[in-house]
This record gives sequence, structure tokens and C-alpha cells, in this order.
Amino acid sequence: MKISIVIPTRNRSQYLKYCLRSCLQTRDSDIEVIVSNNNSVDDTACILSSITDPRLIWFDTEKDLSMRQNFEFALSKTTGDYVLFIGDDDGIIPNGIVTLRHLIATRHPDIILWRHITYLWPDPDAGMGEGLLKFRYRDFNGPAYQLDPTKIYADFCSAKLTVYRDAANIYHGCVSRDVIEKIKGNGGEYFLGQSPDINTAISNLTVSNSIIWVRNPISIAGASPKSNGTAMSGSKKITTEQAKISENFTTLALHDHIAPELDLRIRSIAAATYANVKRVNDTLDINQQQPINHEAWRNASIKDMQALPFDLRTWSLLEKFFRQMDPGYEIKRLADTDTPPITTAGSNDRKSSVKKPNLVPAQYTKNVAAVVEFLQKVTGRPHLPKKSISVAFAWQLLKSICMRKALKSIKKQPI
Repeated sequence: MKISIVIPTRNRSQYLKYCLRSCLQTRDSDIEVIVSNNNSVDDTACILSSITDPRLIWFDTEKDLSMRQNFEFALSKTTGDYVLFIGDDDGIIPNGIVTLRHLIATRHPDIILWRHITYLWPDPDAGMGEGLLKFRYRDFNGPAYQLDPTKIYADFCSAKLTVYRDAANIYHGCVSRDVIEKIKGNGGEYFLGQSPDINTAISNLTVSNSIIWVRNPISIAGASPKSNGTAMSGSKKITTEQAKISENFTTLALHDHIAPELDLRIRSIAAATYANVKRVNDTLDINQQQPINHEAWRNASIKDMQALPFDLRTWSLLEKFFRQMDPGYEIKRLADTDTPPITTAGSNDRKSSVKKPNLVPAQYTKNVAAVVEFLQKVTGRPHLPKKSISVAFAWQLLKSICMRKALKSIKKQPI
């Protein structure tokens, strides 16, 4: 079974080179690393050309594409039986690839999901001169659970679930070729939204039969100053470079033949998820469609927008969007109050068991490849999930002790 690791990129060579280093650290010979270079004007092509590993295959789009189009172009170049996407500032953990292949071989799921961990790249402009690795010991070496995609999809339609990462992601997730081809059979393309990660996280649920979620990271989610997410969701007080990234993303999306799911000036992730749930649901046969709880989704979108900085709270646009989603919605003229932004509990708010600089040596937080090197040393042997949940939890406890000992040993080593 070949696994395709796909990396769409555009003008971020300073991150891409370390991402590729992490991907190619694995000894697995039956992988391909596909890079789609979206007409970059930096030294991306030079970096790609300098790598001789035959598992790396890269293509240049030769013209500017929207993010969605770049994802679709990259996917068209894959030949793997299973496909996973990551960003050019993300990383792949070699031990994680062993875990992934073990789950594919033993359980044959349509989709495999995992608990990824977060790495914040250095950002001198924000006063962060060194990187930050965030993880908890309990996020490693845990059980693998069987999930029901039909129930998850129904929960998204009813807004019992509103965080798209709780769906069936191909971005930091691994999806079988069969699932991809089923979705392409409906319209010829797989990515059918300008937020390709959100769109496919929902659409994958409608055609898959089996999902495995494992509490063990296979990939690292990097967050860099030049990421689309940072540029699109930050305050208006962003750098000139981030403003250009946001403007470029919007311009290319508006010229795509697939229209954006919502006005791109609406920065609410919950609203974008709501839009994609509606878009996917509308494409299904009548007997597959689920009733959408518009009121619950509106409440989730409002709460999400209240958490944004004041200058990004586009209430009139949001209400126009609500009317588009549900023609029966009555305009309420939502507006800001003098209350400060609401902070909601989420993965980024949780205290980390490993914090830099107290626990992780500084040499391992410079870039994502160094983070991978650190995690390989701390975790030891690859994780092969136990079938018994009780045995799995006991094993996880044992491994967490071993990880703590390994970390102490690493800290004693000279730099």
C-alpha cells in the first residue's frame, strides 16, 4: 500500500525545506512526497531541485492558482492508495508513519485520524524569537477508536459538533483512494470549497464506512507567521506581508470557478464550517440529506465572531450570510458591544505538559525538522496500538514514564 504525503506550497521556502526534511526522515520506501509549487517567486524551485531522494516528486503549477485549485492540482499527481495532506510549515513524524501503516494493514479503514501536536514557529515580529512546542504526554501511545461517520455527519448537521477538526480530515488525516474517487464521482473534483480542509472534512463523512482515530501524533501542525490561517484570522494590525497573503488568497479564490462558500470577509471558522455543511448536504441525494439546525449553527457562528478582535466582527455580513443559509432568518441587526473578546476553551488554551524553554532544549525548537528529531528521541519505538482499550491505557501510562525518562536524558546531553 503506497501512502502519498501531499504538500501544497507557495512562497514559503524557509519553512518548506524543514517540512521536507521531516517527511523524508522515514525509512518507508513505499511513500511518495508530492509537492505542488503554486508559481512561487522565491527559491522554492531551487530547494526542491536540490533534493535527490526519489520519493520526492514535485510539480510547478506555472500560473497562480487559488488554494483550493492548488490542493486539487496536487491531488491529481498522487498515485498512493492512501493520501494525507499537510502544510509547508508542518511536519511528519517517522514513527507516526509506522503507526499509520500498521493501522492500514491491520484494520483497513477508509480514513485514519490522529491527535496531532502543535509547533509554533519563531516569530520575531511578535516578540517570539524561538519556537514553541506544545504537547501532552497523554497525547502519545494511546488507544485507537472506531468512529461512526454517519453519526458524526448527523452531529455536524445538528450542530452538536461544530469544530471541523472533529470531522474526517484529509489535512492532517489520511484518506483512502476509494473515498476520494467517490467524492470526485459527484462533480469531477475532490476539493469543492475555498476552505479545502473544512470542505473535505465534512464531505468525507458522507461516503466513508469506517474511521479510526488514534491518540498518537502522526503529523505536527506548524503555525508560522506566513500561514494563510494567520493572515486571514488575525487582527487588522498585521504585518504588510501578512496583509498581502490575505489579499492574494481572496483574489485567487474569487477567480476560481468554484465560488467561495461565504463572503471571505467573514473570518469565523464556525461560519465557514456551517457553510460547508450546507454545501455538502445540498449535494446529497434526498434520502441522504440530514436536517440542518440553522439556529444552533447561527449561535455557534455568533459566539465564534464574538471571540474575534473588534475590527474583524463583520456583523452585517454575517447576518446576510445567515439569510443565504436560511431564507426564513429575520435580520436582528447584530452589533458589537463594549465587552472584550470572548475567549473560548480550545486546544491552544490548554496548558502544555512540555513547554519551551523549561523542558524542551532550545536546539529542538528552531524548526519543525528539529522538533521531529526531538520527538523521535523522546518516544523511542513506534506506537502500535493495542486492540484492548484497557491494555492500551496501561501501555500508554508505561510509555509516558519512559518518555519522561528519555526527556531527562536528553536534557543532560551537551549541546
